[in-house]
Amino acid sequence: MARKLVCICNLVEEKEIRQVLDKGADSIELIQEHTRAGTSCGRCLMEIDVIVEEHKKKKPEDQQQRLDLGF
Repeated sequence: MARKLVCICNLVEEKEIRQVLDKGADSIELIQEHTRAGTSCGRCLMEIDVIVEEHKKKKPEDQQQRLDLGF
């Protein structure tokens, strides 16, 4: 699978954003805090929002994992 760069300024890949979401993040602010994606020019914020919303629509397989905020 090809690597997809979401935040060019901070070199953050989609995979990294999804990993943070899987650990319990549920907002753009938490994505920014843990990856720095979207904290420079902000051009990627719409794409990050789409990824977050997609993730929210999917039900987590393991409810316990959803509570793991220990990034």
